[in-house]
Amino acid sequence: MFDSVDLLSSPEAIFMMILLGMMFICYCFAVHLIVTWNPHHRPIIPLTVSLILSIGPMVAFSYMGDGVSSLGEILEWIFFVIFVEAGVLVLWLPLVLALVTLQMLRVTFWKPSDDPLMDMVEN
Repeated sequence: MFDSVDLLSSPEAIFMMILLGMMFICYCFAVHLIVTWNPHHRPIIPLTVSLILSIGPMVAFSYMGDGVSSLGEILEWIFFVIFVEAGVLVLWLPLVLALVTLQMLRVTFWKPSDDPLMDMVEN
C-alpha cells in the first residue's frame, strides 16, 4: 500500500499523510492521558476515542488482505504505521525548521520603540 506512493505527488499521498498525522496525534494524546493520570478528572471518553482513532485504522489494514488477522499482524501494522509516521514527520521537518528560523530572526531583530504610548497613538 505504501510501497509505490511518491509522497507529495498525488492527492492520495496527501490524504494518507493526513490520516497518518491524525493517527499519530491520537496516539500521542492517548499516551499523554495515560502518563498524566489524575483521579480527579475523568479521561475515559477521550482516551477511548483517541485509542479507537489511532488503532482502528491499523486493525482495519491488518484485516484487508485475507479477512483474518492475528495479534502479530496487528502489532506489525502498528509498528509499520508508527515508522511511516516518523518518516512523514522527518519529511516535513525542513519546512518547520525554516519557519522557526524565520520567526527567531524576526524576534531577534525586533526593537521596541522608545515611547510605547506614542507607538499606541500612531497605530
